[in-house]
Amino acid sequence: MDQTSPELQDNQTPWYQLLSRYHWLVFIVCSLGWAFDCMDQHLFTYSRAKAIGELMSIDTASDTASNYAALATSIMIIGWATGGIIFGIIGDKFGRARTMVYTILIYSLLTGLSGFSYTIWDFMLIRFLAGIGIGGQFAVGASLLAETMPAPARPYVLGIMQVLSAVGNIGASLIAMAFTELAANNLLPMSDWRCIFLFGSVPALLAYFIVRCIREPDSWVASIKEGGRKNVGSVKELFSNPLLRKHVILGMILATTGVIGAWGIGLFSLELSRKVATRITVVDTESKDYQKAKTIILEKYHSNAESGAVITPEQQKEIDTAISNQVIKIICDRWAARNLLIYNIGAVFGMYGFTLGAVFWGRRMTFTVFMTGCIVFTAATFLYMNSLVTQLLLVPAMGFFVMSMFGGYTIYFPELFPTRLRSTGVSFCYNVGRFIAAAGPLMLAGLTAMFAEFATPEDSTLPFRYAGVAMCSVFIIGIVVIWFLPETKGKPLPE
Repeated sequence: MDQTSPELQDNQTPWYQLLSRYHWLVFIVCSLGWAFDCMDQHLFTYSRAKAIGELMSIDTASDTASNYAALATSIMIIGWATGGIIFGIIGDKFGRARTMVYTILIYSLLTGLSGFSYTIWDFMLIRFLAGIGIGGQFAVGASLLAETMPAPARPYVLGIMQVLSAVGNIGASLIAMAFTELAANNLLPMSDWRCIFLFGSVPALLAYFIVRCIREPDSWVASIKEGGRKNVGSVKELFSNPLLRKHVILGMILATTGVIGAWGIGLFSLELSRKVATRITVVDTESKDYQKAKTIILEKYHSNAESGAVITPEQQKEIDTAISNQVIKIICDRWAARNLLIYNIGAVFGMYGFTLGAVFWGRRMTFTVFMTGCIVFTAATFLYMNSLVTQLLLVPAMGFFVMSMFGGYTIYFPELFPTRLRSTGVSFCYNVGRFIAAAGPLMLAGLTAMFAEFATPEDSTLPFRYAGVAMCSVFIIGIVVIWFLPETKGKPLPE
């Protein structure tokens, strides 16, 4: 076989037939670990505004809630970056599989703890700590999978692992929709966002199977035997070697554009959908939602009122307003949950599309094409999403392109570094950029304030829309940077 062109080896045999039973086991475990990781992220994305609204006693669709949601997201991203670097180095020094156990336990258990938040500040602290586990998962999981798989199957398996992460995101959407309906029917013992976070602790069970079933890759074991732990995971070597230094710096910039695109723009379409729903909703007093809300509000009123108290006209007006606000809240939550669902349905196809493009076009051309799509469809979504129809058309297209970047990183970053530095190099690319990207949500909030004068009585969402469009320029940086990095299509992993 031609060892310089692994993607072309034995091209008469489909890649999936090259995998042994153990290969499939590693693939399933790594994919589940990353899928649950991404599910955690999107449960937070859906719940952040609701949590902030309750903890601060403010409207979840308000600009204040959006600004605090941006702050909470930035804090989580900083934790993500910190954990990614720490666990990336640990993964090189002490093993991929062992490190995966730690990261899964951290992000799942801390997610459950988020449901017990009492103030906005302990909520943000817990999300920072959960972010540490979230950030550590990607580098060790991608390295473990890349080093275990047969070379011809590697790009397909890595790409599909990222595709399946979108399935985790869809799972988060369905969980959010289920709890939204349970809350609308007053069937939960506590706030729905608290129940959602508690549900997010389930992935901790996966750690048991990793300990029992997964061994370290042979290439990592050989690297440890050859040079010892001191020579693996060396940050000094990563930045003193000119070629590796170039790869890690440009890789960080490339990852930064995608992270800002997703967490600083794309996923804030949930907040945009809530704003749109608030603006266009007309409360129908004959609807089922109205009757449900009326029952909930009247139960609260009677439980707080003195026995036999008569409702005054002023109190009736307050009750009617509370019922209308409850109806709008239910509808806004449905818009946000649907937004998350269709965004990630688009992401599934986008990540798989990137995988095919990377195999047939090469990595650099695929990044260029998909980042161009990011600019076009993210801007279009923020400018023109103003109804159910436009949400259903534009949001999946935006998810297709924006989330495809992460499929590209999963395939590309492990191909830039040798075994002894792979987890460390991938973690630096994928996570150091997050320190910069953490400013993305805050930048969106700042631009929204800058464009405040564009708000009109007919459409108060315009400042938020224009801020999102302005942020799309970040993808241009990625288009430029990718052409200064090597084309790795058809090449073996560096050793």
